[in-house]
Amino acid sequence: MVYTYDADADVLYVLLVDESDAAIDRTEELGPNLHVDLDVDGSVVGVEFLYPRSHGIDAEPVKVRYGIDLRIPFSFAA
Repeated sequence: MVYTYDADADVLYVLLVDESDAAIDRTEELGPNLHVDLDVDGSVVGVEFLYPRSHGIDAEPVKVRYGIDLRIPFSFAA
């Protein structure tokens, strides 16, 4: 997993595949601040958390829907 945080936009992106294999076909919204990028086969390519600094990180919907436990190794202080 590769974690990228854009402090200006307050967006955390978690890339789950090798960057060279990251062919995004569509994006599914699991909540107002949680988007999942899928490839053509429906496999998860990456997960985007909007506003993690102010809204926190809730990865449970990804685990429930796709069986992926992201285990984000850090948190954001408000």
